[in-house]
Amino acid sequence: MGNGERAQIIELAAEVGVVVTESQASMLLAHMDKVLAANELLNLTAIKDRASAIRLHVVDSLALVPYVSRTEGRIGDIGSGAGYPGVPLSIVCSRPVDLIESAKKKARFLEECIQSLGGLSGSESLPMRAEQVAEAHPGLYGCVTARALTSLPSLVELASPLIRDGGHLLAMKGSPTAQEMEAGRTAADVVGLEESESVEYVLPESGERRTLIRYTKTGSPRVQLPRRIGLAQKRPLG
Repeated sequence: MGNGERAQIIELAAEVGVVVTESQASMLLAHMDKVLAANELLNLTAIKDRASAIRLHVVDSLALVPYVSRTEGRIGDIGSGAGYPGVPLSIVCSRPVDLIESAKKKARFLEECIQSLGGLSGSESLPMRAEQVAEAHPGLYGCVTARALTSLPSLVELASPLIRDGGHLLAMKGSPTAQEMEAGRTAADVVGLEESESVEYVLPESGERRTLIRYTKTGSPRVQLPRRIGLAQKRPLG
């Protein structure tokens, strides 16, 4: 973990509008080190070199910070996997993030990350499906995040019962098609969400294009949620 990598994170974070301190950069690198070390056993990421991981995992996650900062309350990160974007968000925003990950081995890895990073403001690893969390804790979150997880119609359905009234879903995608965006709006209308914002941007240094779609919880769903596990993907509402 060198000074050069810390400086790189701080510099690239500034390019996406985020201030990162030296200590936060060290924590971001410590998490990244754990991800790369555990990757062979857990298949956490296809990215294996450090420079690419900084750009495509760490900085990509940090691009969400300005939008998360406009929300309040606990954050839920669906399909957290290696902990992106949830762990960087907790580090930089100093807020608790529930890392929702149904794969038990990955969930245990995330719990180890939380402990090794000093508790991350009370963050937790939840070895559950999003539907199970919604059953146990409906409306718990002021903000739900998801990074390249599933199609927008499926995602808005999974997220809606987790979000409190006035809360937000921040969906991180690559370059979704116009058809997927429209299907997401259709499903959002059914589940009580409304598309509030869609922002396209380019990651610094990598040149990779990203799209952030922000949905707001504006009403009650017109169907009973959560539906049975897997139905959001098998029979999307949009």
